[in-house]
Amino acid sequence: MAVALITGTSTGIGQSTALRLARDGYEVYASMRNTAAGTPLLEAKAAEDLAIQVIELDVSDAASCERAVAEITGQAGRIDVLVNNAGIGGGGAIEETSDSAWQATFDTNFFGAMRLTRLVLPGMRERREGAIVNVTSVAGRMATSPQGDYAASKFALEAASEILAQEMFRFGIRVALIEPGVILTPIFAKATLEIDETSPYLDFTQRIGRIFQSRLQDPGSPELVADVISEALSTDQPKLRYPVGDDAHSWITGRAKLSDEEWIATGREMTLDEFAADHLETFGIEI
Repeated sequence: MAVALITGTSTGIGQSTALRLARDGYEVYASMRNTAAGTPLLEAKAAEDLAIQVIELDVSDAASCERAVAEITGQAGRIDVLVNNAGIGGGGAIEETSDSAWQATFDTNFFGAMRLTRLVLPGMRERREGAIVNVTSVAGRMATSPQGDYAASKFALEAASEILAQEMFRFGIRVALIEPGVILTPIFAKATLEIDETSPYLDFTQRIGRIFQSRLQDPGSPELVADVISEALSTDQPKLRYPVGDDAHSWITGRAKLSDEEWIATGREMTLDEFAADHLETFGIEI
């Protein structure tokens, strides 16, 4: 039975992925900062006789990462699959985002994934098999104000993953990037984006708010992302990148059609209705 470590499994994508991989036959170690939040997974384990263990892991704490990996390898002997899913939201104009906000976002969204990846790679290299799955976002392909710290952390994870895939190719280790669009998860409720009515960048906040408000009327589900992760692990024709959701595909395709200068020019002043019309023309998504 292959062994999978998944981070950020208390809710949303991580929880759905833990259930999906356990149903696929994996021995799943479902990690979270507070194991008291693991009740839904433990109930599903009991109801369906799934191989799931809930463990404590704070990806922003190096010692916690080391303890968790040691615990799993001590019990299971190895880690075959690492799904770096733990993440936090962020946002704000560059000028208005503090050092502490940048640090917190990168510590979870980027450095946490790097810490765990470094810990599991030696065993995978030795066995010449394994998989690293990094859950990023369409925001890792399309940098949109006011998502400065969040998008930057996801772009960084995308770049590191692409390099990792090159380095791991000779060892037979699979690297996959999962790029969801708007998915109905608690990350939106946990987001700390504050609206400052006096900000010179207020219209950017209003724009992203309109996008999310519209997309959350018909969002993708965490189960959809879990299905794609399962496919990325099992397919005999693996890819590096897996956009998830119609909106993700539309945003990535639309952005690729614009020059950098055309994309930058979307920062011009316009009304929300003008922005919506522009968004529809560029991406085919009505907001």
